[in-house]
Amino acid sequence: MGRKTQIVTVALFVIFLFGFALGFLLLPDQGFSQQENRSLRTLPKFTWEKLSTGRYAEEINDYFADQFPLRDWLVGMKGCTEIALGKGENNGVILGEDGQLLTRLYDMLVSDGSVRSESDAYDPATVDAGVQGIVRADAALEIPFAVLLTGRTLDVAAASSRYPVAESDALLAQVREGLAAGDVNYVETVPMFRQKYEDGEYVYYKTDHHWTTLGAYYAYVEVMWAYGMEEQILPMDAFERQTVATDFYGTAWSAGGMKFVSPDTMELWLLGNEDSFTVTADGVALEGFYSTSYLATKDKFSTFLDGTHDVVTVERAGEDRPTLVIFKDSFANNLAPFLAQHFDLVLLNLSSRRDYTNVSALCEEYEADYALIVYTLENMLTADRLAKLR
Repeated sequence: MGRKTQIVTVALFVIFLFGFALGFLLLPDQGFSQQENRSLRTLPKFTWEKLSTGRYAEEINDYFADQFPLRDWLVGMKGCTEIALGKGENNGVILGEDGQLLTRLYDMLVSDGSVRSESDAYDPATVDAGVQGIVRADAALEIPFAVLLTGRTLDVAAASSRYPVAESDALLAQVREGLAAGDVNYVETVPMFRQKYEDGEYVYYKTDHHWTTLGAYYAYVEVMWAYGMEEQILPMDAFERQTVATDFYGTAWSAGGMKFVSPDTMELWLLGNEDSFTVTADGVALEGFYSTSYLATKDKFSTFLDGTHDVVTVERAGEDRPTLVIFKDSFANNLAPFLAQHFDLVLLNLSSRRDYTNVSALCEEYEADYALIVYTLENMLTADRLAKLR
């Protein structure tokens, strides 16, 4: 290498290094990432205690990672590079056929309370604890009760990649057998969704971890069958299917950094009577089932029931209808408009910091006629809420 080349290389390195350092100093901290749909770490407060325990170093590292100049662009470049090198994934997100993204790595909860970071395995004892929590809740109730544990995209869209399904099948079998032993009314949907996915139906988003509105409709049908109400199921052709977004990029797209993957389409299924329902979220009245202002943001899935709230209620004035209490995560949000055609709803967020695990007491409080759990297998593997049910 000639002297001029060395000088140019060193100069470029210095410009690069000091350029990013100046970026840190001059650019304001960002509080929220639209691309990743999450809050970003701001400059942590220094204390001697945090310094002595090493916590301050961890927080400052997280701060630098979140506030790095051109972070979104660099994440995208890394994603493209990883795929170009033939790795088939980036940041634990697999690129499947037709742009299907499948999150492979999770922070798995271990039965001793520790967390196994970025793991593609699971702890059978954690799953068993969740199953036993469901069985306890079932035994404490005297009303019809059903459980729908929604599949991960990794479980449903297995046909889109060469990633082995043995671990997924073992998880599904453990849940199925455990709930059957407890005589729980289990609404098992993963085999059905797998088949529909393989048949080319758009039941799960490609860039997000949720089911689509079509997927939510199929789940609604299964829940109605579980309650013996199959004769009341509304047919697909009763709804007007309205496309409200063609540029939806979800959580898997954000984590994977694969900018070349095309966006999802989002639909609302309308029956024409949506104005007859009163919807409240944490005591505040919403405009209805759909908060369409979110369609202008990246967090488009929050269009359904205005996103995450602790308590959401749905009522229809002038009718005496049974009350269904749903213990849920976000998968219930686009399922609720279908079930609301038959029930007054109370949706309780199991992922909340508040404790909504006392199923029998809450069903009594809300005078429930039916109870339902809608909770994803991912949360079963990464959180202890189901294990605390009673």
